[in-house]
Amino acid sequence: MDVTALPEECIATIISFTSPRDACRNSLASRSFGSAAGSDLVWKRFLPPDYQQIISESVSSGSSSSSSSLNNLSKKDIYFHLCHNPILIGNGNRSFTIDKLSGKKCYMLRARELSITWGDSPEYWKWIPSAKLPISAQSRFSEVAYLLEVCWLEIGGRIETKILSPNTRYGAYLIYTIKGDFHLLYIPAKVSIRFEDENEGNGTIAYLQPDTPEVVDGQVPRRREDMWFEIEIGEFFNGQVDSLVEMHLICTAGDWKSGLVVHGIELRPK
Repeated sequence: MDVTALPEECIATIISFTSPRDACRNSLASRSFGSAAGSDLVWKRFLPPDYQQIISESVSSGSSSSSSSLNNLSKKDIYFHLCHNPILIGNGNRSFTIDKLSGKKCYMLRARELSITWGDSPEYWKWIPSAKLPISAQSRFSEVAYLLEVCWLEIGGRIETKILSPNTRYGAYLIYTIKGDFHLLYIPAKVSIRFEDENEGNGTIAYLQPDTPEVVDGQVPRRREDMWFEIEIGEFFNGQVDSLVEMHLICTAGDWKSGLVVHGIELRPK
């Protein structure tokens, strides 16, 4: 049977059961496939079911008219806009994007949304407006946390699984950078992740300082395209049961640590 002879709506329905990557590939097969693969029927299926509600709650759009302008785009254009342009939600405490390959939800919790030990003590931490960051990386949020000095470095975050994509394995990552006058960030930290009803999460070792000498085992930082570093805190599978995920980094060894700039914690599908 010649599939290209089918009505465009039938071809679009078939493509909608594949993936965004397959849809882009199928669009090259023929003119009829190209038209069907770019249709709203296909890309609405790839978008998160509640994407319109998320867009309407955006505080980065500036106004309801901006949200309406985004919703007036084709579903394919909305999809790729949300892949490449994080929007702020939750009073600016979180950013939202979608994963380009899967359409799954991605969130970042800003530094203010995290639990940072002594984070409100000006002798230990300083909150820097993003516009004044003396680094190449720019924050999605209005401010970041800058570590002046602490012996006890501890950062935690929590997120409800019901806002994430179901039946998806997620990774959680601390997003940060380091200023030139940093101190003792080569000391290994412990990172862990767990569901709220679990007694203890699976912990591992992580090294915040890039090119830390004598790394034995554990997570090492990766530089991102946006010029921030990320370190994996852990991963979990988000099933059908609503729960709360807790992410944690702690380093109590050594003397006074300094120079860490915390952007937030990001959750994205693996």
